[in-house]
Amino acid sequence: MKNVVVGRGLEAILRMLPHVRNIRHCTSRAEAERAVADGSADVLVVTSAENAAATEITASRPGTRVLLLMEEFETSGTGFTGVMTADGFVIQQNLTAPDLGETLERMMAGEMPMPAQVGRELLARAGSPVPSAPTRSAMLTPREHETLALLAEGFSNKQIARRLSISDHGAKRLVTSVMLKLGAPNRTAAVVIAIKQGLIAAA
Repeated sequence: MKNVVVGRGLEAILRMLPHVRNIRHCTSRAEAERAVADGSADVLVVTSAENAAATEITASRPGTRVLLLMEEFETSGTGFTGVMTADGFVIQQNLTAPDLGETLERMMAGEMPMPAQVGRELLARAGSPVPSAPTRSAMLTPREHETLALLAEGFSNKQIARRLSISDHGAKRLVTSVMLKLGAPNRTAAVVIAIKQGLIAAA
């Protein structure tokens, strides 16, 4: 993170979390690349300006997740970045140690945590006209349709498992199948694509 003030503040919050073992403040792309390459980075925390680089850096190492630290003005309106390549989202102005800790835990569990306003903006924009040619709707099984509907409501894998009365592993397998059929890189993208294809209604 090139912004030293923000980076040091984030580092101070991370040091308050008992399950965070190592913290490495990278001030250049080269440092971040080395951290990912040597396997010492489970999560890269970046700003919107750094998100594209982080996506490129982690492309060859899917196990490393990207947490996007957003400014309040970036969550809606003309300031909205529309970035969907991150694995989790937090708002800098509202950040607390407990919230950051929960976000990191959910990310490591395979979920995609995000503030409600970010999710609403993504869904609202998904309802707008698509400039490209319409794509063929994915063929989902009834169970996958149920899973997709629960994803759209923001359910985690464990919550989906409970709602469908299946194992956590079974829920994870269904979520993965839905994402693969939709060609989505993550859960949020899956919901957005599904709305554009008319598989589910926009909120």
